[in-house]
Amino acid sequence: MRLLTIPLFLSFMLFAGVTQAQDQSKKTIAINSSATVEVPADQIAFNIDINAEASTPQQAYSMHKKREQVLLDLLKKHNIEEANIDFEPIGISRVNLRHEEQEEVIRTSQSVTLTFSEFDKYEEIQLTLIENDYDNFSGNFMSSKMEEGKDEALKQALQTAREKAEIIARESGLTLTDIQNINFSYHQRPPRPMDLMASYAKAESGSLVSEYDQAVSVSAQISVNYGFTAD
Repeated sequence: MRLLTIPLFLSFMLFAGVTQAQDQSKKTIAINSSATVEVPADQIAFNIDINAEASTPQQAYSMHKKREQVLLDLLKKHNIEEANIDFEPIGISRVNLRHEEQEEVIRTSQSVTLTFSEFDKYEEIQLTLIENDYDNFSGNFMSSKMEEGKDEALKQALQTAREKAEIIARESGLTLTDIQNINFSYHQRPPRPMDLMASYAKAESGSLVSEYDQAVSVSAQISVNYGFTAD
């Protein structure tokens, strides 16, 4: 696996939607701008569903605990810290498989989320879960640099907004003054899902996850009203 050593990918995508308001009672130029920054994906959120089905609650619970023990053993083997483990209590419900015959089964469910930065652990845990009949889990890339990415995207959006406002003012024979008001928000693109089965298929000869760097995108959107005076 190749480790990332740069704090941020310098890959910016800048967009500006510009509107101009020259109502003399307000005397503002309104600018909408956004910028997107990609930060290195250095973490994985691994979502695992533990479930079991049986004809009685006792049987379903017993099967569930066996599968749960497989996961517990993996957590200990790979030294996953408690702070990086989130889980829900076990849920049990009755499910009708065939309504006309009123055939029912007891189904258990429990969600567990692991967060770690060693991508090789993800590969090993994934393979062990598949071998133990786990059939419902997924992974998403995350980044510990998200806050830095937000700050950088906001700076880029502000810079673009100012540049666009200055163009409008200059071409209209106006001079920008102070900012009347400003609003901003962030948008994080949903973490890129990871193809678990493709990764499993490549287990013998390497892995998509460990061979290729990934990134997570975060965007900042701003709306700024600049005051102006006529030249």
